[in-house]
Amino acid sequence: MDAQTLGWGIVGLGRIAGGEIAPAIAASASSTLVSVVSRDQGRAEAFARDHGAASALDDYAKMLADPAVGAVYIATPNALHAEQVIAAARAGKHVLCDKPLAVSVADAQRCVAECRSAGVRLGITFQTRQHDGMAEAAALVRDGAVGRVVAAEAQMGTGGRLPAGWRTDPALAGLGTLNNVGVHALDILRYLLGSEVAEVAAMADSEPGFAVDTTALVLLRFWNGTLAQVNANQAARYPRDDIVLYGSEGRVLWRNLSRPGRDGTLTFITRDGEREVRAASHQAYQRTIEGFADAVASGRDPSPSGEDGLRSVELTGAIADSIREHRVVPLAAH
Repeated sequence: MDAQTLGWGIVGLGRIAGGEIAPAIAASASSTLVSVVSRDQGRAEAFARDHGAASALDDYAKMLADPAVGAVYIATPNALHAEQVIAAARAGKHVLCDKPLAVSVADAQRCVAECRSAGVRLGITFQTRQHDGMAEAAALVRDGAVGRVVAAEAQMGTGGRLPAGWRTDPALAGLGTLNNVGVHALDILRYLLGSEVAEVAAMADSEPGFAVDTTALVLLRFWNGTLAQVNANQAARYPRDDIVLYGSEGRVLWRNLSRPGRDGTLTFITRDGEREVRAASHQAYQRTIEGFADAVASGRDPSPSGEDGLRSVELTGAIADSIREHRVVPLAAH
């Protein structure tokens, strides 16, 4: 393995790890898959064979002891993230954690503090930042090309694929659809607007038999004055997976592009005129892996960072409070 190549370990060998992350590591010139961990040794061995990992283990501690592993991707149930992030940091490993960073603000704060103390990089898989046009739009907003962003909308759905497995258990998942897809909408609005949320009001519903939310509607006021709404749902068979920023002097619209693996269109209306281009989100996970590896090599925090993960947990905590208490919930300024 080249000195510039980041050796990865994966813990939690589910759909995203096998369908997205391991292939993204394999496709990246700056990364290689070294080790995988599952509670089931046979499953670890099968995953290693399928994706070319050198080592298959049933013990996370053994993976963390491997000097060839420079970074860990954590894709276990949400409630396990915090302790696994902290263990990796204490072992000197950089960490890319699947969202959410933790299921409580206190645990998210611990993760950020431990990684900072250990001098390792902490990133979160909010891969929507890597969809076509996101960085350009964030720059346009920052430069005032669409004027003041008056309102924004983000819609994300799974096409009726309801939570399954551990994601239906509040003790392991925390929240349902909000933690499954809603957090991506919340993060991309923070990223595009360059602002934090000042207050939230939310309502949620659950399909019969579910102990977690399966549909959530969230209203947000950002500190920069933008009003926004998020529709995150796993119950609707035919969602509109769009994002739109309404500026005082322009608009940015992503059609069918709020979710990964999509083809759609991106429309810019700015002071310089209007243009529409084809856009996609197929490379989101590979760009996430490559961006994280580049951040590690450059000695800087990735985007999104552990701090972004903490802000997300703070926000979903406030949303949960709003749903439970039927009120507008303020958030502290950062």
